[in-house]
Amino acid sequence: MPVLPESYMHPEDERALANLRSIPLFTQCMQAFMKFMPERIMRGMSMAQKVRLGPDQLPDIYRYLPPACEKLGIPEPEFFLEMNPQPNAYTFGDQTVFITVTSGLIEAMEDREIQAVIAHECGHIACHHVLYHSMATMLLQIGASIFGPVAAVSMPVQLGLLYWMRRSELSADRASAVVMEGADEVVNVLTRLAGGPRSITDKINIKLYIEQANEYDRLHESQWDHLLMGFQVMGQDHPLTAVRAREILQWCSGDDFTRLMRAEQDIVNTPVSGNAKKCLYCGYILQVDWVFCRQCGATVPEEPAI
Repeated sequence: MPVLPESYMHPEDERALANLRSIPLFTQCMQAFMKFMPERIMRGMSMAQKVRLGPDQLPDIYRYLPPACEKLGIPEPEFFLEMNPQPNAYTFGDQTVFITVTSGLIEAMEDREIQAVIAHECGHIACHHVLYHSMATMLLQIGASIFGPVAAVSMPVQLGLLYWMRRSELSADRASAVVMEGADEVVNVLTRLAGGPRSITDKINIKLYIEQANEYDRLHESQWDHLLMGFQVMGQDHPLTAVRAREILQWCSGDDFTRLMRAEQDIVNTPVSGNAKKCLYCGYILQVDWVFCRQCGATVPEEPAI
């Protein structure tokens, strides 16, 4: 059974989106965006310039996608590898959603961390973030000039979108933790993004790193300091990494996550019947047409010829 987004979405994500929708003329901006949204162009450029991954194309990377989609209950999006030394991953589209990971990300992360990143992007899809994320990306890259009569209100819309995008990352982090069954890989990804490649960050002390988030909170205890810090982050589309790492660790140590994992374990422990098989690595019940286990990504052994 897939895990429903209602069981892990961050409450600030939902509140920020509600606030966004309350912005005057937001609907008109959305309609203007949809009119100009270059989804077909973006997909076409991805098809022409990137490598589309699949069971027969770099399967060692692709194999992490089906388990995340299965766990989060979404159709498989198209999946691309982009030549870019900057570690990054992003999801774009509306009618045809596609995920892109960069070569820099693959080089910077361990296998389980790559899986966590892919699960994070799938979390955005499961939470229905992608359309608004795409809208925000195009607003920031192209600017308000394409929106004609609503250009005067474009700044509130952009700031509202950015505020929500920062909160939406917290939901996607939770989705990743659900797929990975814990916060370890999610936090490791954040330390890589904050400090650099594996050769530098392999021995980071996570406890000390989380203390940085606590110290950051103490730096703006006064209203004036809080206001200044707000100005510093208002133009960013992702939360601060140390604060984000602390947030996912706190959620994974709470009752909601514990109940989710207990329910998942009950599914794994369900006896198989008939011709059903279980994965040799994680014990998940396999379907007959699976090439990879959609729980852990392991290759399903072929049946011996009779």
